[in-house]
Amino acid sequence: MKTRWLLPSFLGLTLGACSPAPSTEGTGGVTETGGETSAGGTSPNGTGGALGSGGASNGGGIGSGGAATSGGATAKTGGATSAGGNPGGGVTSAGGSLASGGASGTGGRQGSGGAVGSGGSGDAGVGRDAPPSSDAKAGGGAGSGGAGSGGAKSTGGVSATGGATATGGATGAGGSTTPAGKVFSQCRFHFGTIDSIAINAGASMISQLDFFTPGWMMGTFSQGGVCTESAPGGKLAGLVPVDVTYISANYVKNQNKLCDCNVSGCSGGDLCKYGSQYITQDWAAILAAYTSNSQGFSKCLGGRPIVFEMEPDWYQYTGSSETQPWTAAQAGTNMTALVNALKSSLPNAVFSMDISPWISNNGSGWYPNFDMSLFTFINTSGGGTAADSTKIRTNNSMTWAGVSQVAGKPILADTGYGANGGSAGPDPAWDVAANINARIADGVVSISQYNPANTWGTTISGIRSQLNAPKVCP
Repeated sequence: MKTRWLLPSFLGLTLGACSPAPSTEGTGGVTETGGETSAGGTSPNGTGGALGSGGASNGGGIGSGGAATSGGATAKTGGATSAGGNPGGGVTSAGGSLASGGASGTGGRQGSGGAVGSGGSGDAGVGRDAPPSSDAKAGGGAGSGGAGSGGAKSTGGVSATGGATATGGATGAGGSTTPAGKVFSQCRFHFGTIDSIAINAGASMISQLDFFTPGWMMGTFSQGGVCTESAPGGKLAGLVPVDVTYISANYVKNQNKLCDCNVSGCSGGDLCKYGSQYITQDWAAILAAYTSNSQGFSKCLGGRPIVFEMEPDWYQYTGSSETQPWTAAQAGTNMTALVNALKSSLPNAVFSMDISPWISNNGSGWYPNFDMSLFTFINTSGGGTAADSTKIRTNNSMTWAGVSQVAGKPILADTGYGANGGSAGPDPAWDVAANINARIADGVVSISQYNPANTWGTTISGIRSQLNAPKVCP
């Protein structure tokens, strides 16, 4: 698992997945289901008791994707067209009002109207570890209005009155985001790290970050500290929380004494043999835990944006080694139900689908089984990634560009962890501007360095001006 927000390394547990060990991602170990995580603190280990009982599960309907918002409307009377909407489909701020035409002087020519104020493009961003202001802005900047020229003096007539200055476009109102709106406050490549590392490093690092990752979501709601940290006046105010959900795997591991796929010695076996069987068996309790987190965050988050990276290694439950393997279609139906449970009290939450780099053909047989309209991103999770390669991991065939194209989503990348969830140390390859620009071209929009040096803020500041803008800014 992970440190601090990960599982403490003293639990002696490792990450897992249903592929060869170098490809695994999942998080191991028994963790808490209770106790609220304090800011920057260690989540207390609770007993592996049963989650709050929930109603019987249902299949969960497939949410329909919102239609992309059209660009700015063309002014009907005179004036130039107002600026179009941002590429992420966010709400376009209205262009400035047309200026009144100059009044006609007696026998004179009519003063020309002021130019239409251009609507500023909306903010944007991304992130499994990405940044914004505490309230992501949906609107554009103020449009600039041009002054109308005065009417020429007619022969024997009175000079025409000059056209009035056009009113600038109104600034887009801040507030909570929607899945079709902005996640981050700036359209740029995003950097993030674990909340405790950012807090300990102080303002020099925090000022350069766009998002933070708290402890993984393991059971019923216990992450009030995420709300406290990201609130106005909080230590990480203005940063977007990017929260990994690991409820399904963690619950069945605790209840049935299972190990992660690449770990042996658990009396109940491992997730690659019994994972899908027990998740199906305990589905009602798992759904209840997701609903608990939806309700908990809705009460404390105050409408601020949050990104949920859903269930690492979901693909492993379709493996042939499972006693009751899911079909890919069942995996998709189950994922839709989990997303809808989180959205039940958090309609504006943003979601990301996990990448398992060992899936063949860049996931072309996997992602079409999911309602991808529910997801804004896809993400790596915990196993380490290659910044200087077209492949996500050099020993797997999946490429950054390939999976982004198949899923149709930008990628939130991470640097992963060491053995037993311990520190893998900084990954300097993700600090090289040329590497990041190559990955931006492949569809990557952020990197989470889980174990950066305390000087990472200075490093980010030094390379930002060298980075290209992402291809999309959700």
